[in-house]
Amino acid sequence: MGKNVQIVLTVDASRLYHMTNPSQDDIHDNCTLSDDNDGISDTGKIVDFLSNVYIAQSVEWVGESKDAGYDIAIDSIVYDFDLNDPTDIYFLDDDITITGTGGKDSKVVATVKDQADIAETNNIYKINFSIYYQNNVKKYLIDPKLRANS
Repeated sequence: MGKNVQIVLTVDASRLYHMTNPSQDDIHDNCTLSDDNDGISDTGKIVDFLSNVYIAQSVEWVGESKDAGYDIAIDSIVYDFDLNDPTDIYFLDDDITITGTGGKDSKVVATVKDQADIAETNNIYKINFSIYYQNNVKKYLIDPKLRANS
């Protein structure tokens, strides 16, 4: 039987925030993902981080900063359709964009659909997040994966 899963995005916030025009590699290099269900990246790269989630259970994304005075907000989760795979199924809620709770402590909570046919399938998605520092905000994006389990 499955369980709810929490995914944590930890950001080297002061370093990333103060970069001028960071590349996508810069963003990925200053972020790490972890979860409470043995999520892993076989390559060590954030784009290969895979979280195992469960049918009919919730997934929560939260942000953490390595630095005092910086807040990490998870603004939204956006499904990234695989246009090369006609069998690609989106398995969170009913919308391809799931909006966060808002503000500097924003998090996103979604539910994995209760459909047996999504078991053992992967979803690639994007995490839109913000770094809040001294009443200013900068927005960023990363793109890890989910795997549905029954």
